[in-house]
Amino acid sequence: MGRVVVAARAVAVVVATWLALVVLMVLVVLLGSLLPGTSARGVLSSSLVPLWLLALLLGPPVACVALRRWIAVGRSGGADGPPPPRSDEQWGFRAPPAPPGPEAPRTSPGPPAPEPPEAPETPVDPDAEARRRARADAERARAAAARAREEEVRRRARRNRRRRQQGRRY
Repeated sequence: MGRVVVAARAVAVVVATWLALVVLMVLVVLLGSLLPGTSARGVLSSSLVPLWLLALLLGPPVACVALRRWIAVGRSGGADGPPPPRSDEQWGFRAPPAPPGPEAPRTSPGPPAPEPPEAPETPVDPDAEARRRARADAERARAAAARAREEEVRRRARRNRRRRQQGRRY
Protein backbone atom coordinates (compact mmCIF):
# COMPACT_ATOMS: atom_id res chain seq x y z
CA MET A 1 0.00 0.00 0.00
CA GLY A 2 2.81 2.42 0.88
CA ARG A 3 4.57 1.98 -2.45
CA VAL A 4 1.35 2.64 -4.31
CA VAL A 5 0.88 5.91 -2.42
CA VAL A 6 4.47 6.97 -3.13
CA ALA A 7 4.08 6.13 -6.81
CA ALA A 8 0.79 8.04 -6.95
CA ARG A 9 2.41 11.11 -5.40
CA ALA A 10 5.32 10.92 -7.88
CA VAL A 11 2.89 10.65 -10.80
CA ALA A 12 0.93 13.60 -9.40
CA VAL A 13 4.12 15.70 -9.25
CA VAL A 14 5.01 14.80 -12.86
CA VAL A 15 1.51 15.56 -14.15
CA ALA A 16 1.33 18.83 -12.20
CA THR A 17 4.72 19.88 -13.60
CA TRP A 18 3.66 19.12 -17.16
CA LEU A 19 0.35 20.91 -16.65
CA ALA A 20 2.14 23.99 -15.29
CA LEU A 21 4.52 24.05 -18.27
CA VAL A 22 1.66 23.70 -20.76
CA VAL A 23 -0.27 26.51 -19.06
CA LEU A 24 2.83 28.71 -19.16
CA MET A 25 3.28 28.05 -22.88
CA VAL A 26 -0.39 28.85 -23.56
CA LEU A 27 -0.05 32.07 -21.56
CA VAL A 28 3.04 33.05 -23.56
CA VAL A 29 1.21 32.45 -26.82
CA LEU A 30 -1.99 34.25 -25.72
CA LEU A 31 -0.25 37.20 -24.12
CA GLY A 32 2.19 37.45 -27.00
CA SER A 33 -0.62 37.55 -29.51
CA LEU A 34 -2.12 40.51 -27.66
CA LEU A 35 0.94 42.59 -28.47
CA PRO A 36 0.37 44.96 -31.38
CA GLY A 37 1.78 43.80 -34.70
CA THR A 38 2.44 40.19 -33.67
CA SER A 39 0.62 36.96 -34.24
CA ALA A 40 0.66 33.74 -32.24
CA ARG A 41 3.14 32.34 -34.74
CA GLY A 42 5.43 35.33 -34.32
CA VAL A 43 5.67 34.82 -30.55
CA LEU A 44 7.05 31.31 -30.86
CA SER A 45 10.69 31.85 -31.65
CA SER A 46 13.01 29.17 -32.95
CA SER A 47 14.53 28.71 -29.49
CA LEU A 48 11.36 28.90 -27.38
CA VAL A 49 9.83 25.59 -28.46
CA PRO A 50 13.00 23.48 -28.01
CA LEU A 51 13.57 25.06 -24.59
CA TRP A 52 9.96 24.32 -23.65
CA LEU A 53 10.36 20.69 -24.76
CA LEU A 54 13.58 20.47 -22.75
CA ALA A 55 11.69 21.82 -19.74
CA LEU A 56 9.02 19.15 -20.29
CA LEU A 57 11.75 16.51 -20.06
CA LEU A 58 13.85 17.96 -17.23
CA GLY A 59 11.10 19.61 -15.16
CA PRO A 60 9.53 16.48 -13.63
CA PRO A 61 12.80 14.97 -12.31
CA VAL A 62 13.74 18.34 -10.80
CA ALA A 63 10.29 18.65 -9.24
CA CYS A 64 10.49 15.10 -7.88
CA VAL A 65 13.89 15.80 -6.32
CA ALA A 66 12.61 19.06 -4.83
CA LEU A 67 9.51 17.34 -3.40
CA ARG A 68 11.14 13.99 -2.52
CA ARG A 69 10.33 14.30 1.18
CA TRP A 70 6.65 14.87 0.51
CA ILE A 71 6.61 12.05 -2.03
CA ALA A 72 8.25 9.59 0.37
CA VAL A 73 6.62 10.57 3.65
CA GLY A 74 3.60 12.64 2.76
CA ARG A 75 4.03 15.37 5.32
CA SER A 76 5.33 18.89 5.08
CA GLY A 77 8.64 20.17 6.30
CA GLY A 78 11.72 21.59 4.70
CA ALA A 79 12.86 25.17 4.38
CA ASP A 80 10.07 26.43 6.64
CA GLY A 81 11.01 24.15 9.48
CA PRO A 82 10.68 20.65 10.77
CA PRO A 83 7.60 18.58 10.10
CA PRO A 84 4.86 18.55 12.71
CA PRO A 85 5.47 16.17 15.61
CA ARG A 86 3.91 12.75 15.37
CA SER A 87 1.83 11.24 18.13
CA ASP A 88 3.24 8.56 20.41
CA GLU A 89 1.01 5.87 18.95
CA GLN A 90 2.52 6.32 15.49
CA TRP A 91 5.98 5.61 16.85
CA GLY A 92 4.89 2.56 18.84
CA PHE A 93 5.52 4.06 22.27
CA ARG A 94 3.04 3.71 25.08
CA ALA A 95 2.26 6.16 27.83
CA PRO A 96 3.66 5.20 31.23
CA PRO A 97 1.14 3.63 33.59
CA ALA A 98 -0.60 5.88 36.10
CA PRO A 99 1.09 5.96 39.50
CA PRO A 100 -0.57 3.79 42.12
CA GLY A 101 -2.86 5.71 44.38
CA PRO A 102 -6.04 5.44 46.34
CA GLU A 103 -8.77 3.83 44.33
CA ALA A 104 -11.78 5.97 43.45
CA PRO A 105 -14.89 5.16 45.47
CA ARG A 106 -17.18 2.68 43.80
CA THR A 107 -20.73 3.74 43.08
CA SER A 108 -22.25 0.28 42.57
CA PRO A 109 -21.86 -2.88 44.58
CA GLY A 110 -20.36 -5.88 42.88
CA PRO A 111 -17.22 -7.88 42.58
CA PRO A 112 -13.99 -5.98 42.91
CA ALA A 113 -12.53 -4.55 39.75
CA PRO A 114 -9.89 -6.73 38.12
CA GLU A 115 -6.29 -5.73 38.58
CA PRO A 116 -4.97 -3.74 35.66
CA PRO A 117 -2.60 -5.79 33.51
CA GLU A 118 1.10 -5.19 33.70
CA ALA A 119 2.23 -2.35 31.54
CA PRO A 120 3.58 -3.79 28.30
CA GLU A 121 7.25 -3.26 27.81
CA THR A 122 8.57 -1.13 25.03
CA PRO A 123 8.82 -3.34 21.94
CA VAL A 124 12.35 -4.62 21.46
CA ASP A 125 13.78 -4.61 18.00
CA PRO A 126 15.33 -8.05 17.47
CA ASP A 127 17.51 -6.81 14.62
CA ALA A 128 18.91 -3.76 16.41
CA GLU A 129 22.05 -5.55 17.61
CA ALA A 130 22.70 -7.03 14.17
CA ARG A 131 22.33 -3.60 12.55
CA ARG A 132 24.65 -2.07 15.14
CA ARG A 133 27.28 -4.73 14.45
CA ALA A 134 26.89 -4.30 10.70
CA ARG A 135 27.37 -0.53 11.03
CA ALA A 136 30.45 -1.06 13.21
CA ASP A 137 31.89 -3.58 10.73
CA ALA A 138 31.24 -1.21 7.84
CA GLU A 139 32.90 1.64 9.73
CA ARG A 140 35.94 -0.54 10.47
CA ALA A 141 36.13 -1.55 6.80
CA ARG A 142 35.94 2.10 5.71
CA ALA A 143 38.68 3.04 8.17
CA ALA A 144 40.87 0.15 6.98
CA ALA A 145 40.36 1.17 3.34
CA ALA A 146 41.25 4.78 4.19
CA ARG A 147 44.42 3.63 5.98
CA ALA A 148 45.34 1.45 2.99
CA ARG A 149 44.86 4.39 0.61
CA GLU A 150 47.00 6.64 2.80
CA GLU A 151 49.71 3.97 3.00
CA GLU A 152 49.63 3.56 -0.79
CA VAL A 153 50.04 7.33 -1.22
CA ARG A 154 53.00 7.36 1.17
CA ARG A 155 54.57 4.34 -0.57
CA ARG A 156 54.26 5.98 -3.98
CA ALA A 157 55.69 9.25 -2.64
CA ARG A 158 58.74 7.40 -1.22
CA ARG A 159 59.24 5.54 -4.50
CA ASN A 160 58.99 8.74 -6.56
CA ARG A 161 61.35 10.55 -4.16
CA ARG A 162 63.96 7.78 -4.58
CA ARG A 163 63.59 7.92 -8.36
CA ARG A 164 64.05 11.70 -8.35
CA GLN A 165 67.16 11.37 -6.21
CA GLN A 166 68.57 8.73 -8.56
CA GLY A 167 67.81 10.92 -11.57
CA ARG A 168 65.53 8.44 -13.28
CA ARG A 169 62.30 9.25 -15.02
CA TYR A 170 58.99 8.31 -13.55
